[in-house]
Amino acid sequence: MSLSIEQFQALALDESVYIIDTRPADLFVDGCIPNALNITPATIKFAIAMGVLTKETPIIFIIEEDQIAETMAYFTKAEFSQIKGYLQGGFSSWLDASKRFDLIIEVEVDELAMDIPFDEYLMVLDTREEDAFNKQHIKNAVSLPLSEMGDPGSMSELDEHFNIYIITDNGESNTLAASILKKQGIHNIRIVKGGWEELLQIKHKFSFETTPKKSAEEDPSLN
Repeated sequence: MSLSIEQFQALALDESVYIIDTRPADLFVDGCIPNALNITPATIKFAIAMGVLTKETPIIFIIEEDQIAETMAYFTKAEFSQIKGYLQGGFSSWLDASKRFDLIIEVEVDELAMDIPFDEYLMVLDTREEDAFNKQHIKNAVSLPLSEMGDPGSMSELDEHFNIYIITDNGESNTLAASILKKQGIHNIRIVKGGWEELLQIKHKFSFETTPKKSAEEDPSLN
């Protein structure tokens, strides 16, 4: 169902309704509706696994005009039962109506390497799974696996005085992670293009560490 700006805004006022922006990441970072989650058919599996969405979550969409039929068919076939509609004219109509929008800052990995030594409030937020993080990560990085980001309590260490740089496995889920943080009120963030895979191409510019394995005394669950 096509929604006018007024209909879309009225639905968005309900906190149980999720705004899902299915546009490609390069369009999403340049402008997005506040509180929208960047979830495409390629990343919906992450969102479901994280518990961010269920098949019963009420949804309104931002979709590129030429992708409406395909996207709506995909989510309908995937048995999402509370699809309320999509914004007529997509994000362009939002801009044309002079509505407030948000941006996401995107940085290259070498920019991260240059910023680390000079920014005492810089936090590298590593969203890879715990095993990968434990094997190797940027020194002083904070681990918050993407799979745990559906729980707002997992973000208790994060606040606005940090300059947060998000690292994912390969950059594919960068905007999903960033949009989840923004929906939780954490806005001072940047996403690192290409993620961990790209970072390893210039690994000589970073200091790394591993997470020591816990002994049975430190972790009773190992007994």
